[in-house]
Amino acid sequence: MLSLCRSTSRLHGLRALVSRDGGLARLHARGLFGSKSDVPKKSQSRVLSKDEGHLFEMELHRVKPEYMEDYLKASGEAFLRVNDSPEIPAQLFGSWTTMVGPVQDQATHLWKYEDYASVSKAKQMLNEDKHWNEYLKTRAKMLDRRSSQVILPFAFWAPADHSTMTPKGLYEMRTYTLRPGTLIEWGQAWETGIHYRKDESIGGWFSQIGEMHQVHHLWAYKDLVDRQEMRQEAWSVPGWDECVMRTVPLIRYMAVRVLIPTAYSPLQ
Repeated sequence: MLSLCRSTSRLHGLRALVSRDGGLARLHARGLFGSKSDVPKKSQSRVLSKDEGHLFEMELHRVKPEYMEDYLKASGEAFLRVNDSPEIPAQLFGSWTTMVGPVQDQATHLWKYEDYASVSKAKQMLNEDKHWNEYLKTRAKMLDRRSSQVILPFAFWAPADHSTMTPKGLYEMRTYTLRPGTLIEWGQAWETGIHYRKDESIGGWFSQIGEMHQVHHLWAYKDLVDRQEMRQEAWSVPGWDECVMRTVPLIRYMAVRVLIPTAYSPLQ
């Protein structure tokens, strides 16, 4: 009888948990990859990204307000030196400051690498570089906080080629923290959904090292008016509402940042 009571109690607890978190219900009903029969013998990152694709590092720097001008000058000189070096296997993809967002006085830098071996080589070379270490010492007094994250591009959403892009002037980084176990479902929805928003698309990534269960979408606009018009226009395209309907329940938290490119950013 005691065993039966314990089993009943566990069952009630599980039902309450499933009721409270729809992610568990979806995980059981659909399986992580659509259905139990579809489960591949690969990690989520291998399923969602190309086997031999590029990877990126996103750096966030919280700058002390009184140092922002000096910080941008010092970072520009240091970053362009790295970017122009044929030996260091790191490429600056984009660099911005925050115009509107939850954290002000913040700089965002996106670096592109061929693979993990390139990341290790670049880090080692910079650790031994006299000019880079001088920059780090100068920068240290200018920052309140910094963080970094290795992110992989979705296989169906290749990052834009800045060399062929017309300068836009305004960027939007939308960061979604997802419920654990829902990244595949997010990718399935956006593999179709991205076709409704191609005009303003720059890239889509998911986190691999650092804060996990995060997805980043980067969009480009002429200005805030253009952003408003493009987002409203998307709702008139059949199918966009379905993408939103499928992905909203997967989100635990989201943040939106409107970004302005720095003078040395390859994306303008």
